[in-house]
Amino acid sequence: MKHKSIDLASEVRRATLPEGLHGFLFPLFEAVSNSLHSIEERYGGDVERQGRIEIEISSGDRQIVIADNGVGLDDNNLAAFLTPLTGNKFERGGKGFGRFIAFRIFREVFYSCREADASGAVTGETYSYKPFATDDNLVEIDAGDGAGEHRFDTGLTVLMRSPLDEAADFFDLTGQRYLGEVAEDAIIAALLNHFLIEFIQRKIPKQTVLAIDDARFNLYDHFNDSLLVGGSRTEYLEIGQTSRRFDFSYFKVDETQAKKHRLYFYANNRAASDLENISSGVNNKPFVEASETGLRRYFYLVAVSSDFFVSSQSRDRITNLHGKVVRDGVKKSIKDHLVALAKQHILEIESAYTSERRAKMVADVEHLIAVDPLLRRGLGDRSPEDFVRKRSITETREQLAQDLFVERFRKKFDFSKLDQNASVEQLEHLVKTQIPADAKEALAVYVAYRNHVITIFRELLKKQESGLATEDKVHALIYPRYKDSDEIDYSSHNLWLLDDDLAYAQYISSDRTPDGNHRAKGEYAHDLLVNNQNELMVVEMKRPQKTGYAAGIESSTNNPVDQLKRQISDIRTKGKIKTSAGREVAVPPDTMVRGYVIADWNDNLQKYLQMEDFVITNYGGQMAYRYFQSLNLMLEVVAFDRLVDRATNRNEAFVQMLEGRSSYDRKPKGTLGSFGTIGERK
Repeated sequence: MKHKSIDLASEVRRATLPEGLHGFLFPLFEAVSNSLHSIEERYGGDVERQGRIEIEISSGDRQIVIADNGVGLDDNNLAAFLTPLTGNKFERGGKGFGRFIAFRIFREVFYSCREADASGAVTGETYSYKPFATDDNLVEIDAGDGAGEHRFDTGLTVLMRSPLDEAADFFDLTGQRYLGEVAEDAIIAALLNHFLIEFIQRKIPKQTVLAIDDARFNLYDHFNDSLLVGGSRTEYLEIGQTSRRFDFSYFKVDETQAKKHRLYFYANNRAASDLENISSGVNNKPFVEASETGLRRYFYLVAVSSDFFVSSQSRDRITNLHGKVVRDGVKKSIKDHLVALAKQHILEIESAYTSERRAKMVADVEHLIAVDPLLRRGLGDRSPEDFVRKRSITETREQLAQDLFVERFRKKFDFSKLDQNASVEQLEHLVKTQIPADAKEALAVYVAYRNHVITIFRELLKKQESGLATEDKVHALIYPRYKDSDEIDYSSHNLWLLDDDLAYAQYISSDRTPDGNHRAKGEYAHDLLVNNQNELMVVEMKRPQKTGYAAGIESSTNNPVDQLKRQISDIRTKGKIKTSAGREVAVPPDTMVRGYVIADWNDNLQKYLQMEDFVITNYGGQMAYRYFQSLNLMLEVVAFDRLVDRATNRNEAFVQMLEGRSSYDRKPKGTLGSFGTIGERK
């Protein structure tokens, strides 16, 4: 029989496969998938009991065989078999293109089949598959020259052999391709993981056998031995004017069969969505429980089913998951609500883990604010327990530190939290808590002085007639160069421009090494180093209007992150710093160090920081931050504009009081109206 050739060679050449073992096994996955569809077509809902699939991988012959007892190549599906992108495959979630992908791995593919006609008569043939031929695609051959006679009463046998050179070494079961793993275990795990949904849906025959050389494995038994029912829940969502029911089923899947917690939506007795990774907010690692054979490590697979899905199911997709509804006062998509409920259920099922994890997070917060007192501001009036309760269960100590850091910045000098009609008492409280005692007696002079400094600061950031603004002038305004607090007092510097907490620090130095000396050739020296109440801060200032930044350049001013890391590494190695007078200041390893890079914000800097994996935010002005665990270093990159704007906003409160723009009627109108929120330009 003749079949018109399909010109698919260029498509197959362009097709890409996953890397590694999964890519090598992709033709096997496609063949097994076709077998499952064929068996379902023959036996309907009785696939588990009546279906048969046998898979053989021979390292000596370097070939793979897949045989099933499905319908075989009858007249109906033979036409579909020879035509890619058919409706038959779309109905089952595929495209009908997978059989051609075999030629990305193997040079030869053979089929043998048996099928029953309308009268019940069984016929069979053996073929060599030539999808790119100019004549027949299926060339009839003797059974001995191809896949041999089909072993079941009906169905199809596929033989793939003669691997391409780049794939041949996957048949070396003790070779480097398996990276020290047992090849049999790796192949079994890949098959079970790929067909996880089909196993859960009970669409895999009980007689699904894998033979790798002389070793035989029943994949159905292997999977079910690793699966436990974890429980079920029922939830309702108000969608439109109707209360819709959603049923959640939880399965504990052995870590060898699953590498993350996942969820899928289930309609018409089949998975109707891609698997959703729901590990974030639950547990990035497997849960652990005791069993008769020792500790069992498992992930959760969640199946969510509902009649609601059926009404909008289309080709294994649910189209109404993205509509937004309100639940518990929160409006978000139906999908996001269901995912959040699934995570909540898992944490309820794993109550012992949840309690233990929350307690550990509370202890981490308490430790963080003990070694870094300024982080206490991030708590506000909350307890560590309240702070942790609002956070993801999977947050690490480092992430909690970042959260406290962000909360601290949001609270500090945030006048917008005062009501528009704030009373004078509230304003007076703000002044009393923000202005040091020795400045309160001369508030007018203090505020006027600060306003002049801010004006000068803004001018220095501009381009000068003689060229670009210089780092020296900005540095000298903030803190005199080559000096430390053993030589000058607080009245000789303007560190309040960076942070009011720094103005009265116990020790401050500029342009010195951690040994308290001036920099020698080849040595690092910090622009500023501040130690206050056992909190160490190191500041690196870049020239205003600087645009050149690049990672991977050691000892370069274009790589300020590396500059600061090297300085902190030196301090960590020594465990201390020295003042110019020779006093030693201990820097314990469990005490967090803060690093600051002060620079003009531009696209090059932002790209550089993104490449360095910083978190970038524009809350109150451009800044970025990242925690380096090995150095216990929180490194912040802050824009000059942010500093000057925030200094202006802080001073504006005092200016308004001094200029009489607040009244004493207990409810002054517009007192804070011109403050704006933090970072808002004046």
